Amino acid sequence: MTTPVCTVVVPTYNRSALLRHTLDSLCRQRLDGFDTFEVIVADDGSQDDTAQVVAGYRDRLDVRYFFQEDEGYRVAKARNTGIEHARAGVCVFVDSGVILRSGALAAHLAAHRETSAPTAVVGYVLCFNEGNEDGEEITAALDFANPEASFAEFLAQGRWPDIREDYYERYGEDLTALTAPWLMWWTCNASAHTGLLREVGGFDEAYRSWGAEDVDLGYRLHTAGARFVLRRDATAIHVPHPKSYEDNMRSAAGNYAYFAAKYDTPVARLVVDHHFHEIEDILRSRGLADGEVTDRFGTQKRPIDLMNDTARTAGEPAGTGSEGDPTMTPPVLGVWTWKDREARREAPRVLVFSPHPDDEVIACGGTIARFAAEGARVRVVFATDGAMSHSAVLGIHTDPTPAELRETRREEARSAAKAMGLDKDAALFLDYPDTALADHLPAFREDVLKVLREHRDVTHVYLPHEVRELNADHRLTGETVVSCLAELGLTPRLFRYVVWDERTEEEFGFVNRNPAAGREAVTERLVSFDISAYAERKHAAFREHRTQVELYSRSQTRPVVPLPFQERVFAARTEEFWVSEPAGDGVDGPSGNPRTEPATATGTEPATASPTGPKSPTGTKE
Repeated sequence: MTTPVCTVVVPTYNRSALLRHTLDSLCRQRLDGFDTFEVIVADDGSQDDTAQVVAGYRDRLDVRYFFQEDEGYRVAKARNTGIEHARAGVCVFVDSGVILRSGALAAHLAAHRETSAPTAVVGYVLCFNEGNEDGEEITAALDFANPEASFAEFLAQGRWPDIREDYYERYGEDLTALTAPWLMWWTCNASAHTGLLREVGGFDEAYRSWGAEDVDLGYRLHTAGARFVLRRDATAIHVPHPKSYEDNMRSAAGNYAYFAAKYDTPVARLVVDHHFHEIEDILRSRGLADGEVTDRFGTQKRPIDLMNDTARTAGEPAGTGSEGDPTMTPPVLGVWTWKDREARREAPRVLVFSPHPDDEVIACGGTIARFAAEGARVRVVFATDGAMSHSAVLGIHTDPTPAELRETRREEARSAAKAMGLDKDAALFLDYPDTALADHLPAFREDVLKVLREHRDVTHVYLPHEVRELNADHRLTGETVVSCLAELGLTPRLFRYVVWDERTEEEFGFVNRNPAAGREAVTERLVSFDISAYAERKHAAFREHRTQVELYSRSQTRPVVPLPFQERVFAARTEEFWVSEPAGDGVDGPSGNPRTEPATATGTEPATASPTGPKSPTGTKE
């Protein structure tokens, strides 16, 4: 089979009629020479005839169809499915209802072939409207039987041009000269190198409503060194469909706030309160971008720009933050990129030891997500296979069997890692028998030593508390890690968590203790880290552990993880860890990177750990 030169990724949801227009346009594509392309339709849970529609094109297109259950708006996950399964070196993203001109794919490919540097292509989209204004007029004028004629007519007459046209007129079409060209990289018609898309982590699946997931990925492509180019000949028509501008803007406002908090850089913070077309001028006005401020500065205003004005004072200068502070200092894009070798050397190296798949999310999910966003190298090590969750907690020994659960929970852990911003390969499975780690301690110890020898440069270790944890698998995981670190003479910062306490035992109705032996009293402090900006990522990761949080088996009358416990996980906006040093004396969790403010760390009164020490106030699971 010939390897395709590009993969066209089309997400869809209950839009089979619109999808037909897109697939028809792909049938008309003309590539150079022997070039071929493939199509991946990623279905976000449609209930219409989408699958049958796609099947009808298999005689004309190299098309594959992937379906995911309808669990709400998950277009980011759908597109990531396309990236994951792409066989080509370039991914072209096209939305359902986007009609590509016959030379559009060739134009995308030409842009990527112009240079060996990684490239992100911005296609040109006619007829895109924000609230379906002119929708009826556009539909009446569009010749669906001969779209090429409509392309020629609309372009010649200047009808319904790309709504980014005023941006290009304002700043020019050389996107490489701009500081934030990623603001124009919209995945209704855009492309990038597949390898780079995977390297930067693909789309952030924490975006669970309309807006910003493509801008977020564009930002990371730019910081990773991608060259952004506009290709007008990669032309498309956006077929009108019903939508609400006001609803989309409300959704986008929340997503832009998440984007700003996630990166916490000057340019990212501007996205919340300013029209995209203003941001380059704001940066120029402060000397943070090359070029003169245009004479249109201060003229762009739309409803989304006003949504947070109540948080600003009247007469505040354009581009100031919520407190009216106009000062901004370089670097505009932060001090790290994925390809910045020096930054990568200085980034935290983090190991998270998790007794079972899902403990990593419950105890550290927000922390992991923030580390990932800051460019840290994170590895999650799972001590046991989690195969006995249904048998031990619910008394269900078949449907599913422990063997089935072992494989399923492994995949859930990989998906959860991805939801937190990690690569799926960040998960390492030691696969010791669930509930029986005590029977395998010598072998487990050797495996932990091997992991630590391979990560001698580790700076942060997150692990179960070797005394305060009540569950045997938990406590023994922590105890073994602490002992192995001492044997190897490694001194990373240790952040001990407690998931399984007396309340957890009572809620789960399951006890599996292995009391700690006598231990020299150690003065330690409980510190709390604010994860508000990463709560959605944590929640998305927690939901990936479906065997634990849903009625996975037909025999179940309750989930493995009791609902009150789940409610506390979803409600928490902090994560707490025991440290053996006073708060404020080097207690740095995520955000050790100097480009951001440190995560909030609040110390409690000192406590002395002992085999009968106080239980954790967090009341978290297994």
